[in-house]
Amino acid sequence: MTSLAHSLFFLFLVGISPAHAAGESPEETVGIPHPELLLQIDALQHRADKLYFGKPGANNYHLTKARIWLDVALDEYYENEGNGFVPAAIEQAQSLLAELEKNQADITMDTPQQILGSVTVRPDLWNKISSLKKHDQFSCGQRQLAEAEVHLVWAGHEKAESSWVNAESYARHAEDLIKESVTSINDCVAQLPVIENITLSSDMLFEFGKANLGRSALEPLGKVADRIKMIKRLGKVELIGHTDRLRRDGHPERNQLLSEQRAESVKQYLIGRGIPAEKILASGLGSSQPLIECSTKQSKQEQIACLQPNRRVEIILRGAKHEPDTTRPANPVPATRN
Repeated sequence: MTSLAHSLFFLFLVGISPAHAAGESPEETVGIPHPELLLQIDALQHRADKLYFGKPGANNYHLTKARIWLDVALDEYYENEGNGFVPAAIEQAQSLLAELEKNQADITMDTPQQILGSVTVRPDLWNKISSLKKHDQFSCGQRQLAEAEVHLVWAGHEKAESSWVNAESYARHAEDLIKESVTSINDCVAQLPVIENITLSSDMLFEFGKANLGRSALEPLGKVADRIKMIKRLGKVELIGHTDRLRRDGHPERNQLLSEQRAESVKQYLIGRGIPAEKILASGLGSSQPLIECSTKQSKQEQIACLQPNRRVEIILRGAKHEPDTTRPANPVPATRN
C-alpha cells in the first residue's frame, strides 16, 4: 500500500473524509494526521524518483539529502507530532528538489543543524562532517554524509520532543554513517596513483634509538613539505617508519614502537609546515621489512653501521596531477583521522 493510500485508508476507518480533514478548520480533526502534508510528501517523492533515475543520479549528495528529509518527514508524520518538524523537513526537501530540477550547479552544501522542532546535538559530529566535505575524494562518501546530516537533525528533534535517551540511537546511526563515509573516501584515496616515493635515512632524521627529530632533519623534511605543497590534487601522504633488527633496551617490541613514534614525529613536522593532518597517515613496521642482512658475528658498532639502510622512513605521496573533476558538486564544504 502506498503512503497516500495508507493515509486515506486511515481517514476512512475513523469516518472522516479527506476533504473535511483538509478543510479550513484543521483544529476540528485534532489527533488526525493532516492529509495535505501526506499529499505533499507523496508528490515530492515522485519528483525525487524522477531525479534519481535521471541526470543527478542515485549518488548525488543533494538528492540523497532531499530523499532522506522526505523519509524523516513521513516517519514523523505517522507519529502525528505537532511541533512543526514535519513541515520544516518537507520544506528542506522541496527546496533541494527545486534547485536540482533547474540543474543549478551552485546548490549550497550547508545543512541546518536544527530546524523548527529540533535542537543542535553532537557538534563534534557536525565538525567532522564539515571536514569531510572539504576532502578531494568527498564524492566517494557523499551519500553517507548526506544521510548522516539529516539523521543528526532528526536526533535533535527527538531530544527536543522527549529526551536524549530517545535521541541517542539516531545520533549513533549518524556516527556510523560518518565512519562508512570515511572508509569509502579512504578506499578511493588508496586507489589514487603513487606520485612519488621518498625514502629518508633515519640516521639523517633522528639520533640512534630516538624518535625526536634532530636539527639535521629540518632541511630534508622541509624539501619534502615543499614538494607536497606543489601537488595540485593531493590524496594522501603515507609515512612508514622502519628500524633495524637490533633490540632496544632488550625488548623486541621496542622496535615496533620506535618505528611508529618516528613516523608520528615526521607527521607532526609536516602538519607544522601546513600539510593538512587529515591527509597524513603515519604507521610503523618495526624491523619486519629489512633491505639488507648483516652478520651477527660483527661487533655491535659494526652491525649498527651495516644495518643503516634498514633504518628509514618511507614517504609515499598519492594523488593526481590532473585538475579536479568539475562535475562534482560546487562549493564543497577530508577524512579525518584521530
